[in-house]
Amino acid sequence: MDVTSGVPVGAAWCLLLLAGVLRLSGGRIRPPGSALSPVEVGLLRGGARGAAQTGLVELYLAGAVESGLRQTVRGVESLLPPQGCSAVARAQYGALYRRMHPRRLQGADRVRDAIGETARGLERAGLLMSAKRRWAVRAVLLPVFAAAPLGAGAGGRAAVWLWLALLADVAAVVLWAAPRRTPRGAALLARLRQNHAGARRATERDDPGALLLSAALFGAPALRAQLPRFVEESGLLTRPRGEGMDRSGRGGWHESAGGCGGGCGS
Repeated sequence: MDVTSGVPVGAAWCLLLLAGVLRLSGGRIRPPGSALSPVEVGLLRGGARGAAQTGLVELYLAGAVESGLRQTVRGVESLLPPQGCSAVARAQYGALYRRMHPRRLQGADRVRDAIGETARGLERAGLLMSAKRRWAVRAVLLPVFAAAPLGAGAGGRAAVWLWLALLADVAAVVLWAAPRRTPRGAALLARLRQNHAGARRATERDDPGALLLSAALFGAPALRAQLPRFVEESGLLTRPRGEGMDRSGRGGWHESAGGCGGGCGS
């Protein structure tokens, strides 16, 4: 067996180890007694889309938005904004212009900014890997994908090196595509799902708070089961049609009507 053919494979495994250390290290524990909000839970579970979906359900349960035509949402024409809503919900309420598909609403600048600020809080708590650290992990992983071609080119008869190189590539794909949750964040999410399993039986009428938490914790299955009409009519879980949109997120109709910007709670 040609030992030199194993050099690129050994280097690939060293890089994999370094990527694993980068992914698992860092972050500090959230101070005791500070519970996650539903939007934070939605972000921990489903990333930016999970946070935006949870924020929109929050607005719907507060009576601030309703489903529109052709799988869109629209604001309820009232001068009274929802009280005590999250920053992500406030941003969506302020960015909503006429009727919009939920996915397009998520693309508004102010909504992305609010989600980003919420994510930074989870990063400081050690529940999410920071964007910089994630890019560092991916930069380390990039050379690993050359392991199999290099291993095959360096020693065609050394099948063991080729298999180790392919295994390194598979491990790199897993690390590359893994969610931003840290092990601490994954453990917290699992514990919350176990402690609040009963929220999946909540209804809009009897316990909207538990229903919101269910949407944050369990995502699409809970939304389809507990809010079927809103999900179907609003297009909450679908892709938008191809029409254009104003991605600035400025000038929503609420601002001319007193809107969410001035009194949606803290």
